[in-house]
Amino acid sequence: MFKKTIIAAFALVASFVAFQPVEQAQARVNIDIGIGGPGYYNPGYYQPYYRPVPVYRPRPRYVNRCSRARRIIRNRGYYRIRAIDCSGRRFTFHAKRGGVWYRLRVKARSGHIYKVTYL
Repeated sequence: MFKKTIIAAFALVASFVAFQPVEQAQARVNIDIGIGGPGYYNPGYYQPYYRPVPVYRPRPRYVNRCSRARRIIRNRGYYRIRAIDCSGRRFTFHAKRGGVWYRLRVKARSGHIYKVTYL
């Protein structure tokens, strides 16, 4: 009895699915007419006057001197700054902040303080 009920329910569902009304297919047409003008860019059409807008990128500040690196460290809240090594690609300083002495490493080109250690 249970099998017959399941088979009948399945046949009923299959008949609903099989005899659904078919929808008409709609043709959608999108027409764009591009007329070249100043600033218009079409990849298939070469326009020699078209130039992309330049992107602003700030240049890194170049330190290259011990006095500028010292000023950067002072602006970060350190005081009693002592230059240990101001040659090469990295400058080394000893400075105090909050009563504690630190060793600071500064990149000579960018002025970035990349390493801070306790003394």
